[in-house]
Amino acid sequence: MEERQEGEERDEQEGLPIPLVFMNSDTKGPMTHCIQCDYDVMRSDRFYMIEKVFKRYPAMDRVEVLFEYAICSHCYEKMKDGLSAESMTNLSKYMFENTDFQAMSTRIEEHPDDPEKWLSHCMIKGTPKEEMSEFQMGACFKGDRLVTNFMPPFMIGNLAMEEMNGLLSKETKDEMDGFMDDNFGVPPELRKDLVLI
Repeated sequence: MEERQEGEERDEQEGLPIPLVFMNSDTKGPMTHCIQCDYDVMRSDRFYMIEKVFKRYPAMDRVEVLFEYAICSHCYEKMKDGLSAESMTNLSKYMFENTDFQAMSTRIEEHPDDPEKWLSHCMIKGTPKEEMSEFQMGACFKGDRLVTNFMPPFMIGNLAMEEMNGLLSKETKDEMDGFMDDNFGVPPELRKDLVLI
């Protein structure tokens, strides 16, 4: 038990500062509370995920955040438990068979201290961020640190999101729609291809 506690303390010191892209788009500071239970994720005693969805508006030459949230590990696990076994199996298989792990590893090796450069391409299709009309990003954090030992930050473009959405059961789509309704009031046409990773 003593070794585990020492390891946990060491883990808290590891990681990188929260990249700017994962900061709150309104305040420019960290997202401090879980969207589901309002837990203060800056306490550093619980892992949490941040997900952000972006849309490109070429006529205005802008990329806007459609929505963003932090969700603590407890609520994240509850949310995942609400997804159907069929959907989880389909998504896991799709991710394993289609993720370009080599390209992700190369970007990480080339820019070990700059996670925003890791997010330059869709991890599934390889499409550069500048060419995507919509994309979502996510990463795991603990306190004010980006944690990469579970999974690196990811970016998925609209083409991959559409394919993944097609793998979801009606039960899972209803669950995700409920999450979006409860937390954002996002209209169905904007959330049609959202996949909560």
